Amino acid sequence: MILDLYFNLVPVQLDNPFIQFGSTLLFFPLAHFIAKWVGLNGLKGLGIVFHRGWKKNFLYSFTIGFTFWMLMFGIQFLNGQLEFVGMKQPVDLIMPIVEVFVGYFVGSLINDLITRGYILQQLKGKVHIFWVFTISIIIYALDDYWYAGFSLSNIIFSILLGLSLTLAFYKTGSVWADTGLHYGLNIAYGLFYGLVGNPEGGILQIKETGQETVYLQYIIPAMMFIFVVWFLPFYSNNTVKNVPEQDKEFVIPLKL
Repeated sequence: MILDLYFNLVPVQLDNPFIQFGSTLLFFPLAHFIAKWVGLNGLKGLGIVFHRGWKKNFLYSFTIGFTFWMLMFGIQFLNGQLEFVGMKQPVDLIMPIVEVFVGYFVGSLINDLITRGYILQQLKGKVHIFWVFTISIIIYALDDYWYAGFSLSNIIFSILLGLSLTLAFYKTGSVWADTGLHYGLNIAYGLFYGLVGNPEGGILQIKETGQETVYLQYIIPAMMFIFVVWFLPFYSNNTVKNVPEQDKEFVIPLKL
């Protein structure tokens, strides 16, 4: 609660970009201190572990997340839900590019540390992994209230997306595969909607027509989850050998 409230009530609410960035960076020593306080190994205990293959995990996942979300936007363009207007002038691109690529990376990483790293690392081995997943995904879905508001549609979407993100963290033992997925889909979103979710704030200018593509927001994250399950053997992992005995029936083997 402390980490979540700090992130969503301090840096997110500030207007000055420099103060906002500084307060965002302060999240990491705060998270390190709290993780130590509750018995985890600081930021390492939350999943920031630079194990062998972590960069590969991040790159693989970024590609997966970006590709599936671009597929979703491509379908929306083909179905007339979105229309492409054009590119912004080069002088107007600098700030949106910085905001999208830096802001979404830091935001994705922090959200992953709070809703998956902390919860999975704190509860793993204490309760069955099914309940660990359930708690993490529900908290992630509820946490999206800060960004998307509360509705049944948003909850279902977040639960479906949370399946991929949580599984990627659990099966690799670090935050990078999880954050790669999260960052990749956020970058695709940011190309069209920027950092604040406004069609005029994106790198590419678009127009919403008001049409809806039925169930697309559920189909794409569900398809991505199926793909992530299939892709698991290609990730490098950090903790398969440390899976608690009670959770072993849940394990999907990884190629080391």
